[in-house]
Amino acid sequence: MIKMTLLISRKAGMSLEDFKDYWLNKHLPVVQSVPEVGRYSKRYVQQYNTYSSPSHTGAAPFDGIAEAWFDSLEDALALTTSDNWLNVVKKDDLNFLDVTKTQMMLSEEKLFPDA
Repeated sequence: MIKMTLLISRKAGMSLEDFKDYWLNKHLPVVQSVPEVGRYSKRYVQQYNTYSSPSHTGAAPFDGIAEAWFDSLEDALALTTSDNWLNVVKKDDLNFLDVTKTQMMLSEEKLFPDA
């Protein structure tokens, strides 16, 4: 299983509530409208930073994390290099994200059920 993790930050001047609202109610339908999303991805999750952490560890400097699961690295790359991803999803990113701070990691997930 391949997992795509996106660490994202909101656009300057956008409130946290407006960021969450846009991501869930406007951006998610844009993402879901891309046929390749349904073809290649298996699961999608949005995580919102609570900005809480133990005193010995600082909170992450991102407003959210998006995760998507894929059967293969080829599927993840097919989605993220498709014309629809580049011209629809990435274009909408500009409406609510500071894209200069976005980081992506494509990783191989190993599940340890007894842990």
